[in-house]
Amino acid sequence: MTKPNVLILCDSNPNNDPRPNRMISWLKADYNLTVISETSDTSIQNIEMIGIYKPTRKNNQIIYFLQYIFYFLLKRYEEIAWLKLGYAKEILKTISKRRYHLIISHDCTFLPFAYALKKATGTKILFDAREYYTRDFEDQIVWRWFRKPIFDYLCQTYLKHCDKVITVSKGLADEYAREYQIPTPEMIMSLPYPYLLEISQTEQENIRIIYHGAVNASRNTELMIMMMDYVDERYSLDLMIVPTSDMRYWRKLEAMVSTRKNIRIIPPVPMQEIVPFINQYDIGLFLCPPTNFNLEYVLPNKLFEFIQARLAVAIGPNVEMKKIVEQYECGIVTNDFDPLTMAMTLNQLTKTQILNYKKRSHQAALELNADKNKEKIYKILKQI
Repeated sequence: MTKPNVLILCDSNPNNDPRPNRMISWLKADYNLTVISETSDTSIQNIEMIGIYKPTRKNNQIIYFLQYIFYFLLKRYEEIAWLKLGYAKEILKTISKRRYHLIISHDCTFLPFAYALKKATGTKILFDAREYYTRDFEDQIVWRWFRKPIFDYLCQTYLKHCDKVITVSKGLADEYAREYQIPTPEMIMSLPYPYLLEISQTEQENIRIIYHGAVNASRNTELMIMMMDYVDERYSLDLMIVPTSDMRYWRKLEAMVSTRKNIRIIPPVPMQEIVPFINQYDIGLFLCPPTNFNLEYVLPNKLFEFIQARLAVAIGPNVEMKKIVEQYECGIVTNDFDPLTMAMTLNQLTKTQILNYKKRSHQAALELNADKNKEKIYKILKQI
């Protein structure tokens, strides 16, 4: 039988973006996949990759900025979405001549593209709302002025035309249903691929903590650095982080780390190597106050990567993360986001307790992995 054709849209590089990467890996055996993303380069076999080639040169960026402001002042928010997607309109003319059985969009900005194709061909749309787009960086005034209206327009206009919406946590799902009057999205947690790993040895006087991921001012990454001023001498912290567009904030973090002997910044590893690499540590740390709605209900890749790596978990009381850690009893959850509170809680841990948490993560890893999500996704595809 001929394989069904599926079009995957993501405004990122799916080679190192976990959710679209896993979706592609699951489906490529049973579906003919075309992927439209920011790049046409791929290490993923047996798929067609089309790049939208967003503008990167200075001259193009100036033109892009002026067009953005022009459309924004006229409240032509849909034009901004198309503008952000580079040559997407030209690509749509070619793509619309093909017959796709399903479109999977991983980004809100691609919804006008997906809907245009749906109108032309009658195909179905599955939207992976990986964030709560209209409250993503609501703590930043510039974002609230210049980005929130665009995402709100896109959600108001296009969510109702999606045949199925999924998202990462219950808090986000409930808010999408309430705010945009759509059926409650199904929760598909950001679970990593399963790894056959053993629990690493925990040394009494050398307990290693790891944090990995993006850093930005909204996440208050500096709190984890400040925490290390209060922990016992047995603790050390590695930050496997990458620079962001906010270089001023990045330099602030570098300066803070340089004055402390028990912290270091280490180079990031490729996405597929994160879990086996951090397996050598003892505790996975994420202390991130809810400065915006998304961070209040955050359920990030890193939490499940900590668990898959068989680490003890140490987090603040973020709503959805707390549920997971307490359900599987795989770590500690503090009562607040104060770095002193986290430090004092860590100081009370014994080697035996840390080892027991790691054993709990080992058991949880057998359940909290991408194989479970693959089953859910295939069920959803059959439904729509």
